[in-house]
Amino acid sequence: MKHAKIGLIALSLMLVLTVGAPAASAQAEHVQWNIASVPCSGPGGTYPCTLTPGGSATATATDCFIPGVGCTSITLTGSGTFEAPSSGGSSSAVTGGGTWKVTAADGTVTSGTFVVTQLVQWQKSEPLDVPQCFATDCLTIDLIGNIRDAWGGVAVLRVAYSDGTTGVVTFACSGLPDPAAVAEGVTATKVVQLNNIAIPGINVPPLPPNFPITKKPLPVFFWSAGVFQYTVEFHVRD
Repeated sequence: MKHAKIGLIALSLMLVLTVGAPAASAQAEHVQWNIASVPCSGPGGTYPCTLTPGGSATATATDCFIPGVGCTSITLTGSGTFEAPSSGGSSSAVTGGGTWKVTAADGTVTSGTFVVTQLVQWQKSEPLDVPQCFATDCLTIDLIGNIRDAWGGVAVLRVAYSDGTTGVVTFACSGLPDPAAVAEGVTATKVVQLNNIAIPGINVPPLPPNFPITKKPLPVFFWSAGVFQYTVEFHVRD
């Protein structure tokens, strides 16, 4: 293993898979997913690390990158399962979900739960290359599955939110041998009640002082998850 890249696991998004059969067998993969956390106790947040269930992942909307506008974000937790067909297509054999919390740019917070309704697509990347563990010097402890059966990749899931809206959630992971071009983080789509405010100098001419401001349900794409921040683990069984 390249130890320089191993150190990034403290803040990385990992997809961990326990592979029950070789890919050549063309069998469906039965996957358990968890949004996890990776606390590390080494110098500067490096190894040794522990892969732990019960984490959270936050993604931000476009307004977070416009000065003076505010920042709309979504935070997800959860776990569940899905069956990934050997064809690489979609599947309705899914379970699980979690919680969501949206903080709008004006500070309004809404929250609830979500359930997964469909697997849209699952694609695997390269397996992690984890060094042999000896007695007390194992660099990673996996409290969810076997760290030696780990993969990077992307899982796209349709979800239903408890407020009656629907959306798509994507989990992406760069495994340790993967190049930096392989994404890490989460994205999510959701309809959110937002102030329908035109911004003078950005998308409209200056507005009059009495311009009406109303709450509107608007589609939001939460896409900026940052780099090396979140962990999603997947364990596969036949």
